[in-house]
Amino acid sequence: MNPETLNSLLKRDPFVPLRLTLTTGETVEIADPVPVFIENLAVHIFGVKRAGEHLADWSRLISLRHVVKIEQVEGAAK
Repeated sequence: MNPETLNSLLKRDPFVPLRLTLTTGETVEIADPVPVFIENLAVHIFGVKRAGEHLADWSRLISLRHVVKIEQVEGAAK
């Protein structure tokens, strides 16, 4: 996965939630693009309870090399 592809999906207006499938078979959902930051080789995802909050409940650092598929989450458009 290259960072430009993920960035273009996160910038969609209106944003459509995404599901990343990793090489391990695990999936990670991105419901809000705001707490997601992309580097050249990784994506940082932060989970917050309420939109606009700056206190993260959890965070994930995922190597883009482990993202094998990105799909839109059906019926979940914001």
